[in-house]
Amino acid sequence: MSSYAYYNGKFGKKEEVFIPITDRAIYFGDAIYDAAIGRYDRILWEEDHIERFLSNAEKIGINHTYTKAFLSSLLREVAVKSMIESYFIYFQLSRSLPSRTHSSIGCTANLLVTIDPIEIKKNKQPLKLKYFEDTRHALCNIKSVNLLSSVLASTTAETKGYDEALFVRDGIVTECAKSNISILKQGRVITHPQSNHILPGITRAHLKSVCQKLSIPFVEERFSFLELLKADEILITSTTKMCQRADTIDNLHVGGKDNDTSMTIINALFEEYEKII
Repeated sequence: MSSYAYYNGKFGKKEEVFIPITDRAIYFGDAIYDAAIGRYDRILWEEDHIERFLSNAEKIGINHTYTKAFLSSLLREVAVKSMIESYFIYFQLSRSLPSRTHSSIGCTANLLVTIDPIEIKKNKQPLKLKYFEDTRHALCNIKSVNLLSSVLASTTAETKGYDEALFVRDGIVTECAKSNISILKQGRVITHPQSNHILPGITRAHLKSVCQKLSIPFVEERFSFLELLKADEILITSTTKMCQRADTIDNLHVGGKDNDTSMTIINALFEEYEKII
C-alpha cells in the first residue's frame, strides 16, 4: 500500500479519509503535529516524539483524553495496517467547533495520523542552503501547523536549486525551514539554545546525546551568520535527513574543514536508525 490514514477512529486509504470543515486546522491552523520515521511496527525515538506532541497540545490548551500508551498503540496499529515497510508517520491534533469563531472555548479534539513510504539513507552529498531573514512568529518552539513562512522560503529555495532555507534573525542563525542547524568549530558542536525562536528538534536532542557519548563538546549558544560562514563544518539535523553536512550558502562554499569529526557524528546518529532495521 502506498499510503494509509486514521481520523477520529476511522482507518483507511489516505485519499478516502475526509476531514470535516469544522476542523479548525482548516480555518485557523489551530493544530499541533509531530512526525517520525520507522520500519514495520518500530518507530525511531517514538517516546520522544509522543512526549513532544502531548507537551505542545498542553501548551496551546487542546483538551483531549489521549495518553502516551494510546498514541503509541495507535501509531503502531496504523503502521501495521498500512503494510508499509519503511515509512514517515505524521500525527496531528486539532480543535473542532461547529461555527467559525476565533475563540476555542468549547472545542473538541480531532486526531489525524497519516503514513507514507520513505527511504532513509545516509546521503554523503552535502546540502546547499539559501539565506532568508527570519520573519516567523515567536512561537517556533511549538510544533504547530502554522508553517506559511517555511513553505514560502522552502519553495523559493528549491526553485533556485537549493536544498534548504536558512533562517537568520538580527544576524543570529536560528534554524532552517525544515530542520535544525549546528556548526562544528575547533572540535565543538555549537547550536542555538532552546528558545521560542527554534523548534526543540528530536534529532537535535539525539545529536547532543551522540556528542556526549563521543566526548565531543556540545554547546548551546547563539552564533552569528559570520560565524556560520567560518565554521569548520555545518550540520543539518531533522527527522528525515537525520544528519547531513551543508557546504554551500547562496553559492558560497562553506565548511569542509573537519570531515572526520562530522562523519563520526553522522555515522553515530545513523546507527540509531539502523537499530530498528
